[in-house]
Amino acid sequence: MLSKATLTGTIVGFIFLFFSGWIFYESLATDFFSQHYVNMPSGISGEMNFIILGIMVESYLLSLLYGNWAKGNYNLQSGFKFGALLGLFVGLGINMVMLGTMELLDIQGTLVDAVWNLVYFGVAGCLNGWVFQKLG
Repeated sequence: MLSKATLTGTIVGFIFLFFSGWIFYESLATDFFSQHYVNMPSGISGEMNFIILGIMVESYLLSLLYGNWAKGNYNLQSGFKFGALLGLFVGLGINMVMLGTMELLDIQGTLVDAVWNLVYFGVAGCLNGWVFQKLG
Protein backbone atom coordinates (compact mmCIF):
# COMPACT_ATOMS: atom_id res chain seq x y z
CA MET A 1 0.00 0.00 0.00
CA LEU A 2 2.90 2.33 0.64
CA SER A 3 5.69 0.97 -1.52
CA LYS A 4 8.73 2.93 -2.64
CA ALA A 5 7.14 3.47 -6.06
CA THR A 6 3.82 4.62 -4.56
CA LEU A 7 5.52 7.04 -2.19
CA THR A 8 7.82 8.44 -4.89
CA GLY A 9 4.92 8.66 -7.36
CA THR A 10 2.90 10.55 -4.75
CA ILE A 11 5.68 13.07 -4.19
CA VAL A 12 6.43 13.56 -7.90
CA GLY A 13 2.71 13.78 -8.68
CA PHE A 14 2.12 16.27 -5.88
CA ILE A 15 4.92 18.56 -7.08
CA PHE A 16 3.61 18.50 -10.66
CA LEU A 17 -0.09 18.86 -9.75
CA PHE A 18 0.51 21.66 -7.24
CA PHE A 19 2.77 23.84 -9.35
CA SER A 20 1.16 23.25 -12.76
CA GLY A 21 -2.30 23.89 -11.28
CA TRP A 22 -1.04 27.04 -9.64
CA ILE A 23 0.55 28.28 -12.89
CA PHE A 24 -2.52 27.42 -14.96
CA TYR A 25 -5.25 28.80 -12.71
CA GLU A 26 -3.35 31.77 -11.27
CA SER A 27 -1.48 32.93 -14.37
CA LEU A 28 -2.41 31.41 -17.70
CA ALA A 29 -6.19 31.02 -17.42
CA THR A 30 -7.17 33.62 -14.83
CA ASP A 31 -8.69 36.03 -17.34
CA PHE A 32 -10.52 33.27 -19.21
CA PHE A 33 -12.17 31.77 -16.14
CA SER A 34 -13.06 35.17 -14.67
CA GLN A 35 -15.15 35.78 -17.81
CA HIS A 36 -16.97 32.46 -17.41
CA TYR A 37 -17.96 32.60 -13.75
CA VAL A 38 -21.71 32.44 -13.26
CA ASN A 39 -22.37 32.03 -9.54
CA MET A 40 -18.83 32.22 -8.23
CA PRO A 41 -18.69 34.29 -5.04
CA SER A 42 -16.45 37.30 -5.46
CA GLY A 43 -13.56 38.01 -3.20
CA ILE A 44 -13.08 34.46 -1.92
CA SER A 45 -9.57 33.53 -0.98
CA GLY A 46 -8.15 30.07 -1.35
CA GLU A 47 -7.33 28.20 1.83
CA MET A 48 -3.85 26.87 1.05
CA ASN A 49 -3.92 24.13 3.72
CA PHE A 50 -6.99 22.53 2.13
CA ILE A 51 -5.59 22.92 -1.38
CA ILE A 52 -2.35 21.19 -0.34
CA LEU A 53 -4.25 18.42 1.45
CA GLY A 54 -6.55 17.88 -1.53
CA ILE A 55 -3.68 17.67 -4.01
CA MET A 56 -1.82 15.30 -1.69
CA VAL A 57 -4.88 13.01 -1.59
CA GLU A 58 -5.22 13.20 -5.40
CA SER A 59 -1.51 12.40 -5.84
CA TYR A 60 -1.59 9.47 -3.44
CA LEU A 61 -4.73 7.96 -4.94
CA LEU A 62 -3.43 8.43 -8.49
CA SER A 63 -0.23 6.60 -7.56
CA LEU A 64 -1.94 3.88 -5.52
CA LEU A 65 -4.62 3.16 -8.10
CA TYR A 66 -2.17 3.29 -11.02
CA GLY A 67 0.01 0.67 -9.32
CA ASN A 68 -3.00 -1.68 -9.18
CA TRP A 69 -4.51 -0.74 -12.55
CA ALA A 70 -1.39 -1.13 -14.69
CA LYS A 71 -0.80 -4.70 -13.43
CA GLY A 72 2.96 -4.51 -13.87
CA ASN A 73 2.79 -2.89 -17.33
CA TYR A 74 4.36 0.36 -16.15
CA ASN A 75 5.27 2.90 -18.82
CA LEU A 76 4.57 6.46 -19.89
CA GLN A 77 1.68 5.48 -22.17
CA SER A 78 -0.21 3.42 -19.60
CA GLY A 79 0.38 6.16 -17.04
CA PHE A 80 -1.03 8.81 -19.36
CA LYS A 81 -4.08 6.66 -20.18
CA PHE A 82 -4.82 6.12 -16.52
CA GLY A 83 -4.30 9.78 -15.63
CA ALA A 84 -6.44 10.92 -18.56
CA LEU A 85 -9.28 8.63 -17.42
CA LEU A 86 -9.03 10.10 -13.95
CA GLY A 87 -8.96 13.58 -15.52
CA LEU A 88 -12.16 12.81 -17.44
CA PHE A 89 -13.81 11.65 -14.23
CA VAL A 90 -12.83 14.81 -12.38
CA GLY A 91 -12.89 17.33 -15.21
CA LEU A 92 -15.96 16.24 -17.11
CA GLY A 93 -17.91 14.08 -14.68
CA ILE A 94 -17.66 16.12 -11.51
CA ASN A 95 -17.65 19.48 -13.32
CA MET A 96 -20.89 18.57 -15.16
CA VAL A 97 -22.52 17.69 -11.84
CA MET A 98 -21.26 21.02 -10.46
CA LEU A 99 -22.66 22.80 -13.54
CA GLY A 100 -26.03 21.16 -12.99
CA THR A 101 -26.17 21.88 -9.27
CA MET A 102 -24.17 24.99 -8.41
CA GLU A 103 -23.43 26.47 -11.84
CA LEU A 104 -20.18 28.12 -10.76
CA LEU A 105 -18.91 28.22 -14.36
CA ASP A 106 -20.80 28.36 -17.64
CA ILE A 107 -20.66 25.47 -20.12
CA GLN A 108 -17.65 26.85 -22.00
CA GLY A 109 -15.64 27.29 -18.82
CA THR A 110 -16.68 23.82 -17.68
CA LEU A 111 -15.54 22.22 -20.95
CA VAL A 112 -12.21 24.08 -20.96
CA ASP A 113 -11.63 22.96 -17.38
CA ALA A 114 -12.47 19.38 -18.42
CA VAL A 115 -9.85 19.46 -21.20
CA TRP A 116 -7.31 20.96 -18.80
CA ASN A 117 -8.01 18.19 -16.26
CA LEU A 118 -7.55 15.53 -18.93
CA VAL A 119 -4.08 16.91 -19.74
CA TYR A 120 -3.26 17.78 -16.11
CA PHE A 121 -3.99 14.32 -14.73
CA GLY A 122 -2.70 12.65 -17.90
CA VAL A 123 0.75 14.15 -17.39
CA ALA A 124 0.65 13.28 -13.68
CA GLY A 125 -0.23 9.71 -14.64
CA CYS A 126 2.61 9.71 -17.16
CA LEU A 127 4.99 10.72 -14.39
CA ASN A 128 3.64 7.86 -12.28
CA GLY A 129 4.19 5.48 -15.18
CA TRP A 130 7.81 6.63 -15.35
CA VAL A 131 8.32 6.32 -11.57
CA PHE A 132 6.74 2.85 -11.45
CA GLN A 133 8.77 1.74 -14.46
CA LYS A 134 11.98 2.70 -12.62
CA LEU A 135 11.03 1.58 -9.09
CA GLY A 136 8.01 -0.71 -9.41
